[in-house]
Amino acid sequence: MGTIAMVGGGRYEDGEIFPVIKHIVSLAGKAEPNVLFVPTAGFDYIIGDECIFDLFRQCGAKVGNLFLTDTRLTKADIERKIMSADIIYVGGGNLKFLMDTWNKTGATQIFREAYEKGIILSGYSSGAMCWFEMGWDDCGEDHSFIFVDCLGILKGCFCPHYEGKSWNDFKYAIKTIAFDGIAAEDG
Repeated sequence: MGTIAMVGGGRYEDGEIFPVIKHIVSLAGKAEPNVLFVPTAGFDYIIGDECIFDLFRQCGAKVGNLFLTDTRLTKADIERKIMSADIIYVGGGNLKFLMDTWNKTGATQIFREAYEKGIILSGYSSGAMCWFEMGWDDCGEDHSFIFVDCLGILKGCFCPHYEGKSWNDFKYAIKTIAFDGIAAEDG
């Protein structure tokens, strides 16, 4: 089985997350691991994510991308990219869009297979929630918070950014469903 490393959120540009990235890279046990950045939750928009790539490169990793909104990709293309990575790092954004896209493209099952193969799964915010049975995200109508069904590799429901006042309502919302919950602050 694989390893899952989650980040509740945080700042990349000032190095706050660097120790976490360094740890994730060390989990691969390779001098130059292949990192596959999956920005689906951000609608595959990566402008501004350069600092994430830089942190991975500072740790000796090679970084590539997988844009699952690209309708030209076949399931075989997606599988080849995911299964050739040592580390999967999923970006933040809209969890519901991420899960809808992954389910539509077949990536959901491929990520489960990657975990079984021993590929390290990781990510921040939505990229941390997606590995659980459920996530608590502000991707509802008018940015309202909703529970979103996720991959289910990890049990329970995850909430990132827990230091944020609006995210803090998770402690009440989790009591309304039949799932255990875990929350993480940024950094």
